[in-house]
Amino acid sequence: MIKFNTQESSCNQCLTQDCFIKKYCSEEYMTIISNAKETSVYRQNQYIAYEGNTVLGLFFIQSGKAKIISEGINGKVQVIRLTKQGDIIGHRGLGGEKYPISAIALEESHICLIDNDTIYEAFIDNPKLTYELMVYYSKELRYSETKIKNQTQMNVREKVADALLYCNSLFNENSRIQLKRQDLAALAGINSEQLSRILSEFKKESIISLSKDEISIINQDYLKKLIASL
Repeated sequence: MIKFNTQESSCNQCLTQDCFIKKYCSEEYMTIISNAKETSVYRQNQYIAYEGNTVLGLFFIQSGKAKIISEGINGKVQVIRLTKQGDIIGHRGLGGEKYPISAIALEESHICLIDNDTIYEAFIDNPKLTYELMVYYSKELRYSETKIKNQTQMNVREKVADALLYCNSLFNENSRIQLKRQDLAALAGINSEQLSRILSEFKKESIISLSKDEISIINQDYLKKLIASL
């Protein structure tokens, strides 16, 4: 992990237009947060936050991607969601003592950490920021509820289709998905063998094409129809 100094990580100079701070904070608070935050580079597969560790504040993704995971029985890892530039990590820990999840960089990522006291004061003095974060929570809750419902109703084929569409929509990758098979399986809630079997079937049916590091969606309409009845 490489840390930057305050000047290099100034919010005013940041090119990430999707950041909650840039969009919803006053100029005064952008300066306050710039002086208080800590910006670091996390390498691929490096932990950004650890489940069970003390809550330090909120992490904002300046650039890059990350996966949010939780460990279950016998150390089984579940990928809860994926995140991208402009998203927030660690918000589920606010108001508590420990992070309920872990976050791992999927690629080299620039992450800003805003400590608990600073973000609390920002919420108090920037109602628009507080409201938009509430909307963010609401959208994430709806996604989690839908995912739980779908996991109980979908067969394996539908789970893979849903995971592929989710990745493509979230990252806007023009139907090219770059995600480790293990992570895709954990996101879909299936094992690696089941994922390989369904991907092979989709490939034979010309729904996707496969390479070592990439899945390309050829027939997105088919995948949408596959889960449309749920």
